[in-house]
Amino acid sequence: MSEIMTSEAIIEARWILEGYWTKPRYAYQTKKGGWSDIDVLSYNPETKHLVISESKVQGRSKAVFAWTKEYETLKGQKLHEWEEGSDNYLGFIGNLRTIVDDANIFSDFDKYVKKLTIHFVSNYVIAKDMEDKVKKDGSSPS
Repeated sequence: MSEIMTSEAIIEARWILEGYWTKPRYAYQTKKGGWSDIDVLSYNPETKHLVISESKVQGRSKAVFAWTKEYETLKGQKLHEWEEGSDNYLGFIGNLRTIVDDANIFSDFDKYVKKLTIHFVSNYVIAKDMEDKVKKDGSSPS
C-alpha cells in the first residue's frame, strides 16, 4: 500500500491528539466488487464515536480552490458539477452504506458505534456569499 499523503497524516494526527485510535488507508470492497479506501478511520472506544475522514487535495502544493460567484458566472457550473471532473470527492458518499452495513469495519456496527461522523477535508473554499446557494443545491461538502 502506498504511503499516506500529508493531508491524511495531518488528519490522523488531529484524531490521535483527541484520543482516538486511527487507521489510515482503511481498505474496503465496494458494491461493484472493486476496492477503495477510507483515507483515515478514527475510533474512540470509550465514546463509541467513529470518524470516517475523506481527503481530497487538488492541484499543486499550497493551492486553494475558491468557489465564488465570479467563478460560477464565468464557468456556469455548480460546485457538484465542478467536482465531478476531479477525483469525485463527493462520490465517496455513495459508498457509505456499504462501509457501515457489510461488516467492513465492525461485524456488529450498532453495538460498537453510537456516533458516526463523516469528516471531509479539502483545499476547496466556498466563499461566504456562496454558502447558501451551495447548500441549497445539495452539493455542500460540509
